[in-house]
Amino acid sequence: MKKQDKRNWPKAVIQILSFLLIPGLFEAQFSAVGTIISAVYQGTVSWERIRYSVWMVLATVPAVIIVGRFFCGYFCSFGAVQDFLWFAGNKLKKRFRKAGAKNLHSNSKKSGRNVPTGWIKYGVLLFWAVFVWSGMIKWNIAGPWQVFGQYSSIGHWPGVKPMFSIGGALILVIFVGSVLIQRFFCRYLCPMGAIYSLISRCTLLKIVKPRSKCGNCHLCTAKCTMGIDLTEKEQTAGGECIGCGVCINGCLKNNAHWKYRYSVWIGVGVTCLTIAASQFLIRSESGSVGKTAGDAAIDTAEQNLDSRFQDGTYSGSGEGYRGTVTVSVKVEQGTITGLTIENAEDDQTYLDRAKSGIFSEIMKKQSAEEIDTVSGATYSSKGLIEATQNALKEAAGDENTVQENTASESTDTTEEKQAFLDAGRFHDLKDGICTGCRSAGNGRKPESDRHLHPFLLRHRGILFPCSALRDRADERRTEP
Repeated sequence: MKKQDKRNWPKAVIQILSFLLIPGLFEAQFSAVGTIISAVYQGTVSWERIRYSVWMVLATVPAVIIVGRFFCGYFCSFGAVQDFLWFAGNKLKKRFRKAGAKNLHSNSKKSGRNVPTGWIKYGVLLFWAVFVWSGMIKWNIAGPWQVFGQYSSIGHWPGVKPMFSIGGALILVIFVGSVLIQRFFCRYLCPMGAIYSLISRCTLLKIVKPRSKCGNCHLCTAKCTMGIDLTEKEQTAGGECIGCGVCINGCLKNNAHWKYRYSVWIGVGVTCLTIAASQFLIRSESGSVGKTAGDAAIDTAEQNLDSRFQDGTYSGSGEGYRGTVTVSVKVEQGTITGLTIENAEDDQTYLDRAKSGIFSEIMKKQSAEEIDTVSGATYSSKGLIEATQNALKEAAGDENTVQENTASESTDTTEEKQAFLDAGRFHDLKDGICTGCRSAGNGRKPESDRHLHPFLLRHRGILFPCSALRDRADERRTEP
């Protein structure tokens, strides 16, 4: 047992580092796949639209195909939390660990077929692929991954509001299930795990277990993190296996082993390389978005000389994934030529993903209206869109706001003036301009309007001289 604990330390260290550095990568993968499939459904596949998603998928998919699901076993933050809950459940709540609970997921040796619950995740994946990504269902509900992402960053506490949602309720169910069944979500519900399972069947790295040297202990099956029945297998590779090595460490005869030496380090190393390459390409892509969009904006400026925006630099704020997002908008020749994030509390990964799509569309349309959010960064996208909209309101507000306020002021003044007239005895007055005055107390006419204050009704900057109204009413009565 000590040997097993010692061999698991590298995994624990990698999981902690992954939780701190790339807590949302698992959710980003699924969103990127969804973006690509949605583009296929809509017939709008273009490199400009899916390039970010392609770089994101590059983080894990090639490694999964080549070396297996090491991302799930070592790098997935959601899987790390489930491992911790399972460990804590064993240590602190052994009375909840019933005899049949752990093997509820395992294959039935007598029936010779898989327990149906293991296929639920494929149903979840099918639902997203057929209904959500096709656009048949508008899915704007925050799922358990999104709620988890709001709590996973160090130094940020979103409060308890995210837990009072459908995603919050689901994540509580998943956490409770993870205490009772190891990797509960990974086994039964994870749609990205279903994708990894399908594409990793021919992985190069395999765990071999010659049956001729096996005893009757079945410890490999009992200890398997993913509940795979290994009693009838000569080797396991890809599919449900996440490469954690628990079956190897638990084999009393050292019969189960990796086919190649240093397979774990090869798998972890290849996965690290693909993740690093993906992040590098994404950041490089994000840097080139502003330049490309800026060139497009200049072309638009030449065609759109009657822009409603006034030149200058304007700032606006919106509510992002973890807090306030502030965007600076630069307007030249009446056209948006630059968009910059001044301040944001969101994770850089989400911001980069949202910025690459949102800013490009805003520059192209020269508007922040009817901009689609970026899949996998919905909240960050909404924050950027809202911030840009507020900045553009300021850019267009000098003219539009004055017109709106003037119209509103005029409407209010007319209505209230009429109410004033209706309330008094000033009726049937003849249209025109009339004047009136009254002595200032010394027999002389006042020198300025300020002396009329006691004898005028001043309303919203409009003087209503009572004597003039009375004289005009008397004149109207004497007309034939």
